[in-house]
Amino acid sequence: MLEIIKETKFKGTSKVGEVTAKIFEATINTASPETMTFNHYVVNYEIYKSNRAAIGAEQLAFEDAAYAFQDQLIAEQVAQ
Repeated sequence: MLEIIKETKFKGTSKVGEVTAKIFEATINTASPETMTFNHYVVNYEIYKSNRAAIGAEQLAFEDAAYAFQDQLIAEQVAQ
């Protein structure tokens, strides 16, 4: 049986200058917005290592934005 899942994907890129250091992703199941997964990976370890504090702050900001959108989807689903 075919199951199709509609998802919304967020993607954030942490850069130092023009160089990408780390990428963040969040995927939310729009039919069941309580379900969200996070992934992140380092693209440039040298840049990441010397800028961990700033990149960590950007990762937290990214996660806050994803959680805010998740809350919005949940509220819309409850209102229906």
